[in-house]
Order: sequence, then C-alpha cells, then structure tokens
Amino acid sequence: MKKLLSYITAAALSLSLTGCMDIEPVSTITDANYWKNPDQVQAFNQGLSSWMRSYADKYIVWGEMRSNIYSGTSFSGEAPQGYDRLWNNTLEKSSAVVGNYGGLYTGINQINLMIDKVNEAGYLTDAEKTNYLAGAYGMRAFLYFQLLRTYGDVIVYLQHTEGKTIDLGKVARKQDAAADVMKQIKADISASETAYNNNYKFTNGRTYWSLAATKMLKGEVYLWSGKQMGGGAADYQTALTAYQEVQNNADVSLLDNFEDVFAYDNKENKEIIYALHNRENETSLWGGLYTSLVMNKQNVGAYRLHNDAGQAIQFSESPNLNLRLGSGVMRFPLDKRLWTKLYTNDNDKRKKASLADVYQASDGSYVGNICNKFHGTLIAGSSATSWYDDQPIYRYAECLLGIAEAKAFLGQDPSTEINQVRRRAYGATYFNAHTEVQYPNDVSTGGSSALTNFYTDNPFVGGDEDPIEAILKERMREFLFEGKRWHDIRLVDKATKYSTASADRLLWPIDETTKSTNAELKQTPGYGD
Repeated sequence: MKKLLSYITAAALSLSLTGCMDIEPVSTITDANYWKNPDQVQAFNQGLSSWMRSYADKYIVWGEMRSNIYSGTSFSGEAPQGYDRLWNNTLEKSSAVVGNYGGLYTGINQINLMIDKVNEAGYLTDAEKTNYLAGAYGMRAFLYFQLLRTYGDVIVYLQHTEGKTIDLGKVARKQDAAADVMKQIKADISASETAYNNNYKFTNGRTYWSLAATKMLKGEVYLWSGKQMGGGAADYQTALTAYQEVQNNADVSLLDNFEDVFAYDNKENKEIIYALHNRENETSLWGGLYTSLVMNKQNVGAYRLHNDAGQAIQFSESPNLNLRLGSGVMRFPLDKRLWTKLYTNDNDKRKKASLADVYQASDGSYVGNICNKFHGTLIAGSSATSWYDDQPIYRYAECLLGIAEAKAFLGQDPSTEINQVRRRAYGATYFNAHTEVQYPNDVSTGGSSALTNFYTDNPFVGGDEDPIEAILKERMREFLFEGKRWHDIRLVDKATKYSTASADRLLWPIDETTKSTNAELKQTPGYGD
C-alpha cells in the first residue's frame, strides 16, 4: 500500500495535461519494483477506485449547482465565498470556481497507465486482464463524459506520462472536437462491455465499477449524443436497450422505503448500482464539500424545525442525527421555494426524506429549507455528525427513469417506469387510491384547482401533459443532492428555463491559470479569448 500511495502521489505531483509541466515527480510511476505480480495490479486497481472519490465534489458542482436548486444567500447569514457564481451563473475565466479541469486528467493518466501495464502483464491470465480492463475502460469513459458535458471540446489523451519521459508535444496541444471525444467515450464503453463478457456480478461490491455501471453510463451517453449531438432515434434506442439490460440482468431493485436507500447502516443496498465509498480516516461526503450544505450548530438556536405533527421543535429534539448534531458552514443556500413548489403534497415521502423546513424561533415564520437526505454517523467520542455516507452515482431508480426518458424521446409510452418510481414515493396504498398522482394525471391544467395553483408560475417542475417535463419532475424529486439536475435540464434544452444561465454560457470556462500553461487551448465559447 505504501508503494501504491507513492504512485498516486507521483501522479498528483506530475503534470496533468494542463498543469505545470516542469515538476519532477517524487517517484516515477514506472518504478522498476512495481508491475511485477498480480498482487501489485490488484492494489493499483483498488487505488483507482479510491481515486474516483477525489472527484466527488466536482460531480456535485458540475452536475447540480448551476441549477435553481440553489439561490440567494443563506438565511442564517453564512457567506457563500464565491460559490454563488454557480447558481447565479456568473462564471468567468478569471473566476471559474473549478480549475484544471477538476483534476480529472490525473485519474485519466492513472487509468491509461493501468490499461498499458495490464496489457503488457505476462503474469496475468487472460481472465484477470479482462477483469481489470473492463473497469478501467468504463471509468475512463465516465471521466471523459463528465469533461464533455462540462467543457465540450477537451483533450483526449490515451497515453500515460512517465517521470522525465513526458512528451510535451503531445500534452501542450489544442482540444479535440466534442464529436471526437464522444467517439472515444463510446469506444471505451464498448471495450468495457466486451471485457465484462456479460458478467453482471458486483464482484467487489457496489463501490467498484461494474458492467451495470458501464451500462448505466452507456444509457446516459447515448441519450446525450442522441439529443445534443445529432444521433437521434438510433442513439435513443441504444440507450433504452442499455438501461433495459441493467433492469433484466443486474441484481438491483427499488427499496420499499425511499429513505432507506441513503441510510448509513444500509450502504450498498440493492438499489445502489455504483457509489463513491466514504469512511472514517479516508474521505467524507462530496469530498468534504457537503459540510457547506449544513447549518453551523452554533446558529440553530435562533431557528426551529417542525415535527410530523407540525409542531415547532428545537434542532436538538430532532430524531435525525444530521439535524440534531450536524455542524457545518452553510455556504450553499437552497431556494426556499423548494419546500412548497417541488413536491405536489406531503404524501410524497421523498419530500421529508430530502428536505427539512426551518422557521424563526421568535415568530414562527418560515425562513427556508435545508438538506435532510444524508444523516451521517456519530463517531465515538465526537459531539457532531460525521459525513461518511456513501455518495450515490447510479441507482436503480435512475435506470427506470432512463428507460422512461428514452421511451419519451422515441415517442413511446413511459407510464410504467414513471409510475414505478411514483408508487414507491407515495407508498402503494396512497398511490393506488389517488389517481391524480399517477402519470399522466399530475397535470398543470384541467385537473384539480389545487394542482392548477401548484403549477402556476412553478419555478421547478411542470405538469404531466409533456412527458419530458414529467420525467424532469420525477428526476428532480428523486435525485435532489445527487448531482443530476444541471445535466438533466441541459439534456432537454431547458437550462435557461430552470436556471439563471444564458444560452451562450451553458458550458464551463477554462480558468486562466490552466489556459496559461497550454497556449494551444481555446477558451470555451461565450467566455472571450
């Protein structure tokens, strides 16, 4: 493990395609004592899975924070410290919030190394090689897909850098066109599928890459290329097939209770397809960034929660550990309208399992809502919650809604999958007795006056009249705080409707430091030269 950590350190200190190009790594990643036996390869593979957690915060920042889930400033007074550029969509090349492409090229470089060394490893059996390559190709495709959706054109680099042998001519070059990036993503997905050879087992658990994860990624990728890159119906059908293959072959299912999916003592449950694993002395939720969504426990005395009976209670009286003993600095303020305008009614169990409503202690007035999805744990000897919850990336509910979305794009009926998710959300008894919550009856016009009032000027969701709006609505209710919303609204060309973004600035600017290290880089359109 010490040797493995020296490799990861070397990769972090060596160049990452867009960073400083004259730093000498502490230990070259081609150390003569490494890549000699199967145990070393296994250790490196574990290191790659651990490295994926270092990207956890970028998954949230890139995938969610430019949407209108977030708004304004914290009701408890904490300063956003520049993060407000995300939800206000005032990013500039001089203040991009995320620099150096989020550091993803460090992981890509390590994956490239893994692929090269495994292919050369005569001491591995063919079965061992394909097992390692299957995950490596899948993870590389996943990382490049995040870069594609965030920046558009990016450098595709498939070699690994080695100490002093870095080929600067290959590194310091302009980006590849988005179409070529997508071509490579699809090639890696295909290579991953081939290597897995239809093996859907979660052999190492659900916090390691798997064939089901590759298929979920394939669904996302082909929906994106179909809708945003001209692939059309053929790509939608490929996405639909990929999601259905997960549904039919993987050991996955919806849990009966939505809240149980995220329970700290229920990690790697059957709804989870792929998650980033966190634990004590290693990493915490969102790479530590989650504390910026949590109120400081020194501030909660001025506020009250409501219990299930609607009575005001102190934070210390909450049955939820995250509310009772949570402590952070709430730099990420939620739009206060989420509590009243996201969920149609309180019978949707996702509402109170995702949000908590907060009131002034002095006069009982509503001031806003805070996250209530992850409850954390209490470490022995600690007086505050620790956020070692796993971070879901793919789960079975997304598979169902992916099927629904592909069907909608193809002009097919998405009722079955939407209603599977809604049935779990409301509980079978309520769902079966209330047809108005069943798709396609949750409509903005022509239904009850309560529904009409709910959807009038609604900033977050639309009625079931439009199946795409229905799916967006279900995805927002289901995946709040899971890093999906910004990509969701961009996919269906509704980013300007459901965010403060302008149409010419939906991608991310390249920060000035990164651009200055590679003169060949072209700034993202909309952000100047």
